[in-house]
Amino acid sequence: MKGLKLVAAILVFGTLTFTPKAEAKSLFNTQQVIAQVPDSQTENPKDTETYFKRGFKRIESKDYRGAIEDFNQILKIEPNNAYAYVGRGLGNFCLDEYQAAKTDFDKAIEITPDIPYAYYFRGLTNFALKDKPAAIADLQKSFTLFKQEGNQEFAQKATDALQKIQES
Repeated sequence: MKGLKLVAAILVFGTLTFTPKAEAKSLFNTQQVIAQVPDSQTENPKDTETYFKRGFKRIESKDYRGAIEDFNQILKIEPNNAYAYVGRGLGNFCLDEYQAAKTDFDKAIEITPDIPYAYYFRGLTNFALKDKPAAIADLQKSFTLFKQEGNQEFAQKATDALQKIQES
């Protein structure tokens, strides 16, 4: 599926900072989300690539509701697109709508159980929802999947988040 292969390269997330002793709700500061999708020459309403690109650009510019709308459009076209659920979940996460974010990450994992970003952000979401054991399990799983992909940078981010959560 063209969309899924393209989206595998989309999710490059910025750094995550932690404030010790912060409320779970404000523990995370996602500073930057970047979509690395080639420019599309046309705006085809059936083109999920266009929606992905715009959705992640909207997240980058903090237009989270607009991003959610784009990911919803993808899901109308491809109802089982796990990466659209990850994107929408990230939008909900950034809006502090943690239960909606968790639902999206759960669905992404149900569809495609080897997306490390889904586990990573579900782990952060679980911690925000005060479910520390689930947060730890998800971050450990994301670490394993990032390592398998050879993504050392995000394997380290998962480890750092895991350590902060275990210390809290």
